[in-house]
Amino acid sequence: MQYKRLTAITAFFAFFIIMPLITFNFNSVKCYAYPANYSASSSKTLLDYTAENIKRNFEDVMTEHEIIKILNKKGIKKYSSLSFPFSSKNQKLKVYFIKIIQPDGNIIHINLNNLKTVTAPFNPEAPIFSNQMLKTVQIPGLTKGSILDYKFRSTVLKPYMKNNFFTEDYFGGLSPLKKSVYKLTIPDGVYYRYAEYGFKEKPEIIKNSKNTTFVWSLWNRQKLTPEPMGPGESFIVPHVMVSSVKSWNDVAGWYANLTKDIIKPGKQLKDFIKITASKKTKLEKIKSVYDFVARRIRYVGYEFGIDGYKPSDVNAIFKNRLGDCKDHATLFASMLKQIGVKAYPVLIPTTEIPDMNPGIPTPFVFDHEITAIKLKSGKFMFADTTSNVTTFGDLPPMDQGRNVLIIVNGKAVIAKTPIFPSSKNYIRDKEYASVYTNGNIKVKAAIIYGGAYDMYKRYLYSALSEKKKRNEVLKNIMSIAPNAKLINYSFENGNSMTKPYIEKFSFTAKRYAGKNGKKIMVRIPLRTRNELAKITALDKRKYPIKFGYNFSEKTAAKINFPKNYKIIYIPQSVNFKNKVGSFKTAYSIKNGALIFNSIFSVFGYKIKPANYAAAKKLFNYTIKTLASQVVIFNER
Repeated sequence: MQYKRLTAITAFFAFFIIMPLITFNFNSVKCYAYPANYSASSSKTLLDYTAENIKRNFEDVMTEHEIIKILNKKGIKKYSSLSFPFSSKNQKLKVYFIKIIQPDGNIIHINLNNLKTVTAPFNPEAPIFSNQMLKTVQIPGLTKGSILDYKFRSTVLKPYMKNNFFTEDYFGGLSPLKKSVYKLTIPDGVYYRYAEYGFKEKPEIIKNSKNTTFVWSLWNRQKLTPEPMGPGESFIVPHVMVSSVKSWNDVAGWYANLTKDIIKPGKQLKDFIKITASKKTKLEKIKSVYDFVARRIRYVGYEFGIDGYKPSDVNAIFKNRLGDCKDHATLFASMLKQIGVKAYPVLIPTTEIPDMNPGIPTPFVFDHEITAIKLKSGKFMFADTTSNVTTFGDLPPMDQGRNVLIIVNGKAVIAKTPIFPSSKNYIRDKEYASVYTNGNIKVKAAIIYGGAYDMYKRYLYSALSEKKKRNEVLKNIMSIAPNAKLINYSFENGNSMTKPYIEKFSFTAKRYAGKNGKKIMVRIPLRTRNELAKITALDKRKYPIKFGYNFSEKTAAKINFPKNYKIIYIPQSVNFKNKVGSFKTAYSIKNGALIFNSIFSVFGYKIKPANYAAAKKLFNYTIKTLASQVVIFNER
């Protein structure tokens, strides 16, 4: 029931670029044994049985029994060890047995004395320290056809939200599944509400004078296969969520009570806030505070017990210059209030987990915290200071389009974060090139990045060495011409939080243009978009394409040709538009030079399967058009 590490790598920029991001899970602790390595097709789950019993004092006892058949070498590697996570402060763990049934019927019993208690692995990308522990053991003797059978029980001793429980169960993961059962017992008289995702049948309900028991069952399910750039496991595996929390106001009041004694700034912090008084406008003051929290408060989380939910004291955050997402949001809101700005904490599920269901109140569903600023219009503007590469007014893609809980003076306000238009996430590519009689080319280019692309480039600028930055430029020009030779390069606004990131480079390339007698053929623009073909490689899709943001790219190119050469063919200008986006080109000739302009725009936050054919048509049309060549002819 505390912030828990979800993953080190989040698919943030899925189109031209991929960036590692960090997300933070605000979830209730459920204990799952998991193998050291994961593969969806390496095993088959014969039995996935969970019996969860909520006691009248809200102690939560969960017993799990797993029977798994090993299908291949990947399965042997996957289950070469088992780890059972638990919280050392508020959770008890008991492993009943672990055994291996070999194909010949021989049974190997794993000695439970070999279970070792270790701390959960530390990830340097997300320095979070907690009381999360693992009981882990090696599993020897597995072969193809072996059956791994184990059973364990975890007990959460005390709920962090008094007199409430909230839980969920995922049915069998991605692997082929013979039988999965989730049995939940709730004491009579305890309020509850549940939601089902991916189920066609309702649960069996068993009532007596003391309890109500729900039994959800799933039989003979085939392997679930995620699609490229599609939703992850937590979206496509059937699951159930149950909560006893009656209203979002209860969640908001509980959280407000946790923070009431830690949000008041002391003298040192108040004196520091006065530095913003020199700024002329309220907006400049807000930006000054934002820049300080985003760039000067290092991300570190100490999340033990209730501190997994409760932020640190704002004065300690300020003094130590470190904190996690909830610490960032709390300090930012506290500082803004000192300059007369209404700001509030926002609990948010990032795009890596299913969205908050407004009909099921629970703190279980949030894995992140940001800040809401109330504008004069009464609307809210959102800011995430944990991303030190995001300019004020923007949001990381993982925060966009999500249902959120804003806590306003202890009351709940349900809202949705914005999805920014394609004009916000852009690449502006300016190319100046000269083609020579031998087919060689010389190029100068300047690329301006905005929104999601700006965040990614700024991240690289701060994270990479000079050598690696140069290698990134080399990869870029080599994608244009494999034999390119870099002349020079430079970056602008890498440390700015207000100006867009700009990348400039120049290079030469031998035999870039094709020759056929007196004819020279050259592809304009220089860069193609073959990546688009990979995105629509499937014939059809079951799940949506999740770029996570809308985007656009503009290209302006000017190409000079050798003297005595005349342009005899230029491709036809196009203007294509459908449900997914648009692509437009224009060619013109000025003083013997070819001028090319294009605009490519995609409504790519989420492309539904029903629109996949339209995406395929747009992307293939764009690739084909950009592969067209200009032909020039030597008149002598």
